[in-house]
Amino acid sequence: MNDTARRHLRQTVATLVALSIVLSVLGPVGTVAADPSVSIDQTAGSDTVEPGETVTITTTLTAEDVNGPLVELDFPDGWEGTVTDSDGGAVNPQDDNGNVLSSNSPSIVWLSSGTYEVTTELQVPEDATPGEYTISTTGSGVDPTDDDSLANEDDEIDSTETTITVQDPDQNEDPTAAFTASPSSPDAGEGVSFDASGSSDADGSIASYEWDFGDGSTATGVSPSHTFDDAGEYDVTLTVTDDDGATATTTETVSVSEPEPANEPPTADAGADQTVDEGDAVTLDASDSSDADGSIASYSWTQTDGQSVDLSDADAAQPTFDAPAVDSDQQLTFEVDVTDDDGDTASDTVVVTVEAADEPPENQDPTADFSGPSNAETGESVSFDASASSDTDGSIASYEWDFGDGSTATGVSPSHTFDDAGEYDVTLTVTDDDGATATTTETVTVTAASDEPDNETPASTTMSLSPESELVAVGDTAEYDIVVDDVENGVGAYVLTVTVDDPSVASITDVELADVSDEDLTDVQIAEDGSSVTVEAVLVDTDDTGAVTVGTVTVESAGEGTTGVSLDVSELGDESGDPYEVTDTSGASLEASTLVVGESDSPAQDPDGDGDFEDINGDGTVDILDVQTLFADRDGEAVQNAPDAFDFNGDGEFTLLDIQALFAEETG
Repeated sequence: MNDTARRHLRQTVATLVALSIVLSVLGPVGTVAADPSVSIDQTAGSDTVEPGETVTITTTLTAEDVNGPLVELDFPDGWEGTVTDSDGGAVNPQDDNGNVLSSNSPSIVWLSSGTYEVTTELQVPEDATPGEYTISTTGSGVDPTDDDSLANEDDEIDSTETTITVQDPDQNEDPTAAFTASPSSPDAGEGVSFDASGSSDADGSIASYEWDFGDGSTATGVSPSHTFDDAGEYDVTLTVTDDDGATATTTETVSVSEPEPANEPPTADAGADQTVDEGDAVTLDASDSSDADGSIASYSWTQTDGQSVDLSDADAAQPTFDAPAVDSDQQLTFEVDVTDDDGDTASDTVVVTVEAADEPPENQDPTADFSGPSNAETGESVSFDASASSDTDGSIASYEWDFGDGSTATGVSPSHTFDDAGEYDVTLTVTDDDGATATTTETVTVTAASDEPDNETPASTTMSLSPESELVAVGDTAEYDIVVDDVENGVGAYVLTVTVDDPSVASITDVELADVSDEDLTDVQIAEDGSSVTVEAVLVDTDDTGAVTVGTVTVESAGEGTTGVSLDVSELGDESGDPYEVTDTSGASLEASTLVVGESDSPAQDPDGDGDFEDINGDGTVDILDVQTLFADRDGEAVQNAPDAFDFNGDGEFTLLDIQALFAEETG
């Protein structure tokens, strides 16, 4: 990647994260922002390869107090690599489907500081000439304090090089000697374990390991142990020989110290014994535990006796719990184990006595009392009221009624209709919040109702389509429920028509009827152009009261635009065949949009009606996902064909600055 391309990429990153730059500069009052810095490190899975082989390049970028951290890799001419793990970063180049492409100079960018590890599979050309090749890598970041928001070479750019040797096939390669020591800085007389398993031979295997510990002692094998008797500096040398007789040597210095004096164990203090009441919040306290020659590193509480309780945090110095309910006074015993910074432990116990609560007073029975008419006619709705019932030491929990004619009810004020003349004993039973009950009975005399003409007017209701509006992508469908808003005796029959006002925008494709007892008693006629559907149905069996849905109409969008969906009802009757008077009908609307950005499920939306479509992915929420979606598909057809819809900074065109403006609006 040339310098011009690099500057362009960094300026793009600076634009995208401008808001983050401002936030990172403005620290808390009275503090100074840390110096920004970038460092980069790189290793190869193998530094010696043959033509046609692949090698894994691992690049680690550490970016502190910068924005838009960027890694740029530069491979030798004819070499190409594919980024297989970007650690969450955006990789360039990619194809239109977001797939990472092989490249001679890939780059990876992140929005915020952090430590990122990138894995790249590098292909060595089949015709590569044996020799040394250099992999150049640059890490950079945007200084949030610079006015120009560009990196400079003082503390925001770092680079590294990795050399890969291409060798002739079948040429023996010297082994590599490497080892570790544990502990790396032992005391005199302490055993040290050495491990040479990190040694390797790229074209074979290690045949032998020879050790010189620098104090006159030697050993063989991959993982020997050795004890240094005296303090001092010892050069430990490892020589490895591969299966072709080639050797390699490495030397590490082991610093041996005089042993530290023996650790003094800590002192545990679980605190003073406590006496509490049921339900009290109890705090155990081991904070007075101490260590004369160090500090307390950890606490561990265990309950050893008494009714089990749940500690808030058994590893805290001061855990809490709620004292349990007990039948009689009970002791709870807890033990705390404390560990100092050298690993020694000590323990102590504390006793918490929970005192039982006094017995509650005996419950008093409630009083049952109700009012209602003493005389009624058959078919007349009679109301009863039990609100005069009471409970001196609590409240009434339930009301149960027996109307003496085989009918029952619950609640404080039910209504009832007696079908036959006669005398009926109406009984009320009330239950208080402690389960005690009381009963009272009143007699109602019911006489036969006089014959009077029935001049009732038809019940009235309204009908509507739900939801009132839908926004879909061109080609998608919307569903509208046909709702009778309020019925008194269900719906038994109806004739209705649903019409799409503009067939160029959408058409009706399906109707699903609800609560139909026999499909042969329905007739659904959809117009050839889908502009309308007429439905006739009888013997419908819906809920008796409330709002009921008699069917669902499916409307498919055909072109961009908005159309009304209207409802007309010519007949509507209840399950007895009596008509409803339909006083009003409410239609709906459908908007079909081509503003589907990227792989979003729904079109972009303008939630505040200002002409800018902030809800990019159409999920009903404006958040960071919308910023990411717009950035990812900024060159897509939906965005490029409608730049005015995404002109968030109001400059009359769509650029990256509009994505930054949307981000600023989303974050407030």
